Amino acid sequence: MSSEDFFNLLDETLEAGIAMVSYRLPGKDAVQLLSQTSNDIFRIKDFSESGFVFAPFQNTEKPLFIPEKQSKKTVLPFFERAYIQDNSTEKTDSDLNSKAKFAHINLVGLGIDTIKKTELEKVVLSRKELQETNISASKIFQNLLSLYPNAFVYMWSHPETGIWLGATPETLLKTNRTKFSTMSLAGTRKLKNDTFHDWTEKERNEQQIVTDSILLELQQLEVSENELKVSKPYTSEAGNLVHLRTDISGTFKNNSSEIGTILKALHPTPAVCGLPKKLAAKFILEQENYAREYYTGYLGELNMITETKRNSRTRNQENQAYTSIRKDSSLYVNLRCMKFKNQAVEIFVGGGITKDSNSQAEWKETVNKTRTMKAAL
Repeated sequence: MSSEDFFNLLDETLEAGIAMVSYRLPGKDAVQLLSQTSNDIFRIKDFSESGFVFAPFQNTEKPLFIPEKQSKKTVLPFFERAYIQDNSTEKTDSDLNSKAKFAHINLVGLGIDTIKKTELEKVVLSRKELQETNISASKIFQNLLSLYPNAFVYMWSHPETGIWLGATPETLLKTNRTKFSTMSLAGTRKLKNDTFHDWTEKERNEQQIVTDSILLELQQLEVSENELKVSKPYTSEAGNLVHLRTDISGTFKNNSSEIGTILKALHPTPAVCGLPKKLAAKFILEQENYAREYYTGYLGELNMITETKRNSRTRNQENQAYTSIRKDSSLYVNLRCMKFKNQAVEIFVGGGITKDSNSQAEWKETVNKTRTMKAAL
């Protein structure tokens, strides 16, 4: 199938109003389209299901789900990237919107004061920004695919949610046979031409808070057969931004049957909510003054079936016919995302706040993050 045929099919599926998702895994060439073959609304029951999951920020809602067995799968084996000029300027529309700027700076200030006066250690505060666009959702998706080859890039459309698009740098949970892995991601800077980034103590402390919290959650669950492996913090690129990242991995005690338990423990992570989690979530719900919906939720492949055939050159004829079937998951935090509606998009951005945060700097960080999405418009 050609790229033109694939994206024509994508547009037809969108117009039909069928529950669907198209996506590309980080660093891969293939773009996949999963379109539901029925009009039923599916939700996760126990995380043993196979398909694509789309979960909101609030854990109180059951995630939406497109079942693998009740969907048609189409694959574009190779997506040819197009060169896209990033015409967004240093002085963005966000800087010109004094009302939005004033509101966010006040919100961050309230967060800092609350941290200093209470047991709250960190809270992630966000906002959304409306941006008009004259291109289609599928064209924005193609632009995101071209711009961010190392991100999880997706377009989701569902009768319950409308159309969402994104290019997220953050893995929530990956499984491969008996192995699982996650990451701690925090701190945001613009990408420099050189590779050196002198991270401040504030940024390193913020990232360490996230790492320590994830480790504590996983250790308390006792889901890993052996001691968890933890990398040293390192700089990770995500589009025109860089972050501090730590990789965490382990081996399941009971295969992958604990995936639902792990997801419920990890989500929402301190990188998108804060610490202590309940206190941070309460502050967010009371003070942000808008609904995050699926921003800072999670999405991706859940227990997707992978078939691996033995080498056909083997002399053993029985082994030639042997096929190994396994179920793997690749789930991502829904960051760097937007909601598409009526030739406009709502762009969602936020940042982690600690006692050492600066309100003006936090505003500028959200402005830098909007550029990631605006470059695709």
